[in-house]
Amino acid sequence: MKHKLKMNRMIRPELTVFVFMILSLVVGVLLSPNFLDIRFLLGSTIFYCELGLMAIPFTLLLTSGEIDLSIAANMSLVACLVAVLYQAGMSMPVLIVIGIAAGTLLGFFNGLLVTVTKLPSLVITIGIMSVYQGFSQVLVGDAAISGFPEWFIGLDQYTILGLIPLNLIILIVIALIFSFLLKKTVWGRKITAIGLNRGTALYSGVAVEKTKVLLFTIQGTFCAIAGIMTMSRLQMAKYTIAGDGQMDVITMVLLGGTAFAGGRGSVLGTLAAFFIIVFIRTGMRLALLSNYAQMAILGLLLILVIIISNGLEKMAKKYE
Repeated sequence: MKHKLKMNRMIRPELTVFVFMILSLVVGVLLSPNFLDIRFLLGSTIFYCELGLMAIPFTLLLTSGEIDLSIAANMSLVACLVAVLYQAGMSMPVLIVIGIAAGTLLGFFNGLLVTVTKLPSLVITIGIMSVYQGFSQVLVGDAAISGFPEWFIGLDQYTILGLIPLNLIILIVIALIFSFLLKKTVWGRKITAIGLNRGTALYSGVAVEKTKVLLFTIQGTFCAIAGIMTMSRLQMAKYTIAGDGQMDVITMVLLGGTAFAGGRGSVLGTLAAFFIIVFIRTGMRLALLSNYAQMAILGLLLILVIIISNGLEKMAKKYE
């Protein structure tokens, strides 16, 4: 019994986060002696806070056993929509509200489509991703739209005490709120129950379909906010503005200890993994790696994380 308890402690998903954290820091220091400069590291987070923001509701969605691969496409579509309407003469404050509402509706549509068709969300959202990407390109073509109002540009530059980016503070606060919701509320326990066994959750009186639609809707809201934040940071909008963001988000969530099959999730783990991705991305930038090389490395990391996650899951069941 003691041996099993000891093994259970050793194979917890948090161990993976810790190991990757140490490795990413070591590699970063080898690439640049200035890597551990706190101002440099905190400043680097502003480039990825939008992805971290999308990863928080994604953690809950994956915990419920669902996935949304259209998050980056949603983000891009909202940014392009806001930019085009701004060019048409609408005011930016109104467009921020419209953009968030549009992203929320896109998320709701995703959830509705998944629950009504009963098809795997992986398949549905791959198709939706292409649709949203197509709409984005129709709206702006290959052009980059800029010329936004001065107050809107550079919102990511606000800091606390001249050191900690405001966006990072907001990300941490939201992560703490969602962690509480997932771990300490009835709603959070329902999400976990759905991921563990949909049939049992349904039999227990959990509104499975409504909960899933709500999770997709929340995801859409956060995608929209991320899209608007990225517009402000980059001072422009184009159909490729989100890049391969879904890959970073999925890697963060899985690396943070959320089970790919659902039934287990950790928002705080995702937050820790956010910093790991920041360290890795920053290290690759210091190494002057091309975007294609970075994408390949992150793809390999994602595969590695999935293999490790599945391995730990099997070992945990073995020593229960």
